[in-house]
Amino acid sequence: MKKPDWIDPFLRSSYQLFTNHDPASHLPFDAWGLLPHYSDLWLEKIYEMILAFENKDLKIEDCLELFPNLSSTRFIILMDMIHYHLSKVENPEMVTTIQTFFVKSLKLRSKEDLFAYDKNIEYADDEVRKKLENHQLKPASQEESREIGKILVALASLTHGLYNDWCTDFDYEITGPYKIDDEMILLRSFPDLNPKDIWPKIVWDFKDVSIITTYKNIDAKIAFVGCHITYTDNTVNNLTRYNVEVDGKKLDNLDKLRDFREKVMPIAAEQFEKYLGMNFEDQKIKFVFQEHYQLKKLFDLVEMDWRPDRKLLDRIKDKALIEDVFPSYEMTLKHYSGSFGGDKLIEAYSRV
Repeated sequence: MKKPDWIDPFLRSSYQLFTNHDPASHLPFDAWGLLPHYSDLWLEKIYEMILAFENKDLKIEDCLELFPNLSSTRFIILMDMIHYHLSKVENPEMVTTIQTFFVKSLKLRSKEDLFAYDKNIEYADDEVRKKLENHQLKPASQEESREIGKILVALASLTHGLYNDWCTDFDYEITGPYKIDDEMILLRSFPDLNPKDIWPKIVWDFKDVSIITTYKNIDAKIAFVGCHITYTDNTVNNLTRYNVEVDGKKLDNLDKLRDFREKVMPIAAEQFEKYLGMNFEDQKIKFVFQEHYQLKKLFDLVEMDWRPDRKLLDRIKDKALIEDVFPSYEMTLKHYSGSFGGDKLIEAYSRV
């Protein structure tokens, strides 16, 4: 098979994700050093799931709501390329089947800029207009704008404490920027802030937060995943309208916003401290559970246990991180493709 037309844009966009990053900054640890211990088992499990999906005569287009969001799906494609690169798997059909499966789900959902080099577009303009009409956005005061900014910081921090630095996108998505009339619109979602399958002792009651915001005199750029967003100006000063909903209930005044922010901030801090305070063995186990959880709905669909199995857990037990798997992100696009698995993925497609 010739090289698919999506690979070059994928490599170009994912390459920029690593710009200005330091491998040593990843939390709770530099997971590159953990992946080689179990990469083959991870790929084998996803491959088994896809074969079961096909054997049930299921169609991707009929199951899109069971896939992770666009950003999370892109990052899974990236991580699976790296898993393949770090593994000793010699079956090109396995990795090409996996990548083709997830890329197809992206193509069926993304409206443009498939790998989000500049933007993350999930909805057509008419769909965005309908969302604005249905949710009846409220004009934002300066005080409300500041509270929304604090809520976003708190929810992002909580997401990192629940899902680590590697699965963040599963629960923190930003789509846009959409341009409607003279406004810029961003759609933010935190759909699973209560993952008791990973953290069974969660005591807070909220789960799903969605935030629609509109701005004037500002632009934004999203690089590969939604939470990697940059702005041309201050979002607090340029926010014009908003809709904040927690489990479907509107927070439509300053008191409601402040109450929720005061509720979330200590929860986020406590959860983050709890995660970082775990011993290394428990952190490793939690990491592979978080990674697998992203695909729980698909595993459930084909009646497979989504959790990492005993063989995988034994692989990582008492294992130190392998040092300097990717010691630096200072590299050219060509070097990135060779070092992170792009070249090996292209070779795999040439062999099937």
